[in-house]
Amino acid sequence: MKRFLHRAKLAVALSAIAATVTSSLAPMRVQSQALLLSQNVNFKPPDVTAPGSRQGGTHRGSKLCPAGLSITPLVPPTNIGLTLTESPTIFVYVPQTSAEIEFTLLNDNEDKVVYEKTFKLDKSGIVGVSIPATDNNKSLEVGKRYVWSFSMVCDPEDRSADLVVKGFVQRIEPQATLKSDLANPDPMTRLNVYAKNGIWYETLATLAQMRRQTPGDAMLTAKWTQLLQSQGLESVATQPLVGPL
Repeated sequence: MKRFLHRAKLAVALSAIAATVTSSLAPMRVQSQALLLSQNVNFKPPDVTAPGSRQGGTHRGSKLCPAGLSITPLVPPTNIGLTLTESPTIFVYVPQTSAEIEFTLLNDNEDKVVYEKTFKLDKSGIVGVSIPATDNNKSLEVGKRYVWSFSMVCDPEDRSADLVVKGFVQRIEPQATLKSDLANPDPMTRLNVYAKNGIWYETLATLAQMRRQTPGDAMLTAKWTQLLQSQGLESVATQPLVGPL
């Protein structure tokens, strides 16, 4: 009889433990799913398009640029991105190369240089070029479209051999609601506001800055990868950030 009672008590205790474990696992599963969903940056491209393609092809090969080398600008498939600032940052993936990279910003008619910069990288990766604002003249005017390009100078004596990619940037004036939403000092909130409103260059720059500040943050890395993949940039989504210029 004592043995029977002992077994009965043991069975009740085991059932209670199982129920406790099951109830504790349920919220853990919900939390994991919520964490996964929170990794997405839901960028909504605006209804604007631009001519051309963001891909410049691959190089036929030279001393500075081996055959098959390519550079990839970080821009949506429409080949244009919006900005709210007069001095946005344009991002590009540059492979390992000893060639110089020339960045040029032109007006929409491509007959006036607004800004240009030449640089070299000592390793492959994604770099952001920030367009400076001057005291006397705003770099980007509201409502205007600008053309930018990255040229890999494969043969300094023959610039026709450059590997070139082009894209567009257009500055817009934020509406009152957008201004109010962006007044929030929290960078994650601002990131989501930029993405929801289709402001490409600030979405990318904000997330890049957050990653530089906390490079070991797995959630930010996941957000970055997902954002680039959502815009067809899978080939460079996992490439490292190598610093701003």
